[in-house]
Amino acid sequence: MAQVTTLTSKGQVTIPKEIRDQLGLKPSDKIMFSLENGHVTLRRAYPALEEVVGSIPAIDVPMKEWDDIVQDEAAQRYADKFL
Repeated sequence: MAQVTTLTSKGQVTIPKEIRDQLGLKPSDKIMFSLENGHVTLRRAYPALEEVVGSIPAIDVPMKEWDDIVQDEAAQRYADKFL
């Protein structure tokens, strides 16, 4: 799908709505441009780990308890799949 848009004097372009919708882009989303052999590719940029650290509250569960939870969950999935 080819779409034409105009470059402003500030170097800005509007990404056509159909393309924004297909990429799931929303205002303030980050996008990534890459250039290869004279062709530009635009894609949604996912946040780096550094940007999301601290966005999920810490859960105060001892490591041993987490190990038990994971083992129980794995055992249940195995039982559901094979038994």
